[in-house]
Amino acid sequence: MWRLVRLETVPSTHTAVWSIGLGLVCAALLWTALGMVGWLYRPVIAGVTWIAGCWAIVELAYAWLLAGGNRPTVLTALIAEPSPDRPPKWIVAGLSILAGVALVASLLGALAPPTAGDALCYHLNLPKVFLTDHALVFLPDDENCTFPLLVEMLYLWGLALDGPVAAQLIHWGLGLLLACATILLAESIVGRGWSLLAGAVVLLVPGVTNQMTAPLNDVGLAAFTTLALAAWWRTVMDQQSPRWLIVAGVFLGAAWGTKYLALLFTLAVGLTWLVAHLHQRRPLRAWLRSVGTVVLFATLAGGVWYARAAVFRGNPVFPFFGEIVGYPDIATVRASKTPLNVTPLEVARSPWTVTMRPGDFGGRGHQLGALFLLLLPGLCLVRRLRGVRTLLAIAFLHCAGWYVLRQNVRFLFVLLPLLAIPSVWVLMEVRRAVPVPRYVVCGGCALLLLFGAALPVYRARRTVAVALGAETRAEYLRRTEPTYAAAEFANRVCPMDAHVLSQDHRGFYFHTQFTRENLFRRRTGYDALAARPGDLCDLLQNAGFSHLLLAETRGTSAAGYEPALSNLVDRELHRSGDARLATRLQYDFTDSDGVTRRYRLMEVLSLGPEAPATTRPRRLR
Repeated sequence: MWRLVRLETVPSTHTAVWSIGLGLVCAALLWTALGMVGWLYRPVIAGVTWIAGCWAIVELAYAWLLAGGNRPTVLTALIAEPSPDRPPKWIVAGLSILAGVALVASLLGALAPPTAGDALCYHLNLPKVFLTDHALVFLPDDENCTFPLLVEMLYLWGLALDGPVAAQLIHWGLGLLLACATILLAESIVGRGWSLLAGAVVLLVPGVTNQMTAPLNDVGLAAFTTLALAAWWRTVMDQQSPRWLIVAGVFLGAAWGTKYLALLFTLAVGLTWLVAHLHQRRPLRAWLRSVGTVVLFATLAGGVWYARAAVFRGNPVFPFFGEIVGYPDIATVRASKTPLNVTPLEVARSPWTVTMRPGDFGGRGHQLGALFLLLLPGLCLVRRLRGVRTLLAIAFLHCAGWYVLRQNVRFLFVLLPLLAIPSVWVLMEVRRAVPVPRYVVCGGCALLLLFGAALPVYRARRTVAVALGAETRAEYLRRTEPTYAAAEFANRVCPMDAHVLSQDHRGFYFHTQFTRENLFRRRTGYDALAARPGDLCDLLQNAGFSHLLLAETRGTSAAGYEPALSNLVDRELHRSGDARLATRLQYDFTDSDGVTRRYRLMEVLSLGPEAPATTRPRRLR
């Protein structure tokens, strides 16, 4: 595809980044197409991968021979002669070492089996189900199955070739792609030498290195939005070939296919683009034509997920705007998702609050770090730089939508490159300051960046043994993943057609069918129908369930499970003893933070002829 857009003047190092990004998008779209027609078979995926790998080897060899004596070396930035547009060698060397340490430490985390809750709930569990059914099936009791799942198609690729660790390594690679995309965007603004620092700053954000160790999708989304913005920048700001808009559209479509949040980012870029176009007094027709090109290719790349949601849910952005399209019980804006109020004082202190108290906005593991708080206020004191105001305008508009809709710190990852580049500009200007302020700012930055490199090293202490083979993956999961003991037991003793109804959402390690109880209850309201003794077991058997996984938490800091099923089971046991419900496994699991979870795996027994299952038997691998 890179050759089709014919952008031959791009340096070879840049071509590698653009090609890898486009290759990942094309691979995800290919697996999506195969899923639509029911061809998601492991041999097919392996065969296509083998052909693509041979093709890539030929392309690399051709590019190497074509480069000749101009082949770039890894240490080019370190040994380059000092110049006004390059940072001092010691800064480049120091940041390179810190970024390298963070990369290696996060790689040790990515080599461990996945344990992130959201990943085991749907980021990995849905690709596992799709791979088992060989198609993108619709699951009525899984609200995530109609979300945009383009990055999850890449995880399906990893699952088909090797397993969950391979899928997790894909997200680690997307983090590296995010840093490279930041360098591409920064080069047009702060120059080639200083752009390397912007990439290192993004890599040293604590939330980025943490997400690189788990198969989530926020870092992947940030990589695609940054590549889209970098391509858009080359046409709109640098006045290069309009064919860059095709590349921008493809990457924007990939972002649309990753998360609904990309629509908000698109709106922020579009409004900023419109204001800049009108400020330059250019014809509106040219803006509409350019926007049309981007939107067309974005729709081709990412529109399939919205069409799929519209077919199955009647809402292309389900569950948002449910009040309008027939889901009045699902609110778009929820008080629990917006802890900050829309008041002048709350808005003014929100950067400090989100940075210093990330636990209130989705978790400490996704923190942005304090470097931006230290450097960005310095923009008020330094000279203006072309492009910085555009980046800040996009970031401001995105933050405004984030503030109103969903205040989760993960949803700000798409802004990290847009904030890193102005931060680097402040560092460049600090060199002109008098010694004392310069030393204070540089010392503070060094401490914060050192903390950003040390944090993934600290996290890696839990995974280094399994990553290096000193501990088996099963042993690691038994001590870190709460549901693994139940999954291991169920996989060993349950029949092929077993179907588990679970209060815990993490179902990836279960090879049997697995349904989340809260979503099944929301769809059927079964809890209101079990009025008499025996009704509960009849309802569950008629729905095809053979086993129950009950879960409860102990500890004041723990977020409890919804107790509806546990209460019904306890009531049933009190009424009729254990005639229809048999406990097969019971255990307690204590997390590293001291929270204790109690699990009970129960079998639903039949007193008469076995009730027919409503779903076809399958064993998930």
